[in-house]
Order: sequence, then C-alpha cells, then structure tokens
Amino acid sequence: MTDRSQASQARDHLERIDVGGDAELAALRATAVDAVDELIDHIEASSEDPPSVEPDTPESWEEREWEDSVESAREKAGIAASKGTLTTKTINGRDYYYLQWRDGDKVRSQYVAPVDPA
Repeated sequence: MTDRSQASQARDHLERIDVGGDAELAALRATAVDAVDELIDHIEASSEDPPSVEPDTPESWEEREWEDSVESAREKAGIAASKGTLTTKTINGRDYYYLQWRDGDKVRSQYVAPVDPA
C-alpha cells in the first residue's frame, strides 16, 4: 500500500468518527482531517512518479466493464480524466471504489463501483 493510500484511508477513518453533538470533538476531528489532507497534498507534490491518469483494472473486473464504471463516475462528477484519485471506502462492512479530487478547500468523492463486482 502506498503512502498516499494509507493517508487516504486514515482520512476516511477520521471522517467516520462519531463525535455526537460535541462541538469540541467535531472541531478537533475537522482539524485532523485537514491535517491529513495537507499530508496527502504533500505526498502527491513530492512524488517522483505522478499518479496514473486512469487506474489499473482490478483483478476481479473485466477491463471494459471497469473502464465503463470509471468513465461513468467521471461523467457524473463532471471531472476530467486527468483529475481524481481512486480510493476505497468501507461502508457497512463492504468495500467500494470512489474517485476523490479537490474542489477548492473541499475533497469531493464520486462512487465508482463495488470492489468485488456482482
């Protein structure tokens, strides 16, 4: 797993922390998420090998079906093929692929497909 992937997973885990109605905890979580976002930016900026424009087809997917899923996600998100990084998120015990990209100060996500196709 790459440093960028690990940092992205750390951010995803931070975002899922339930702070209830505690404003102080919510502010601390937001600060931590922002710090991890800065770390991700630094990792990307210092990378000798820029991230690939199109993610490789996962082993469990047929190439054309995977390409269609990624293309559809980019169209729904309204982003260019040169923008976005493929990440995985675990939701209710299942893993899903998402495209993530920066939009100003915000990190945006667009669903791509389940990690294990049906």
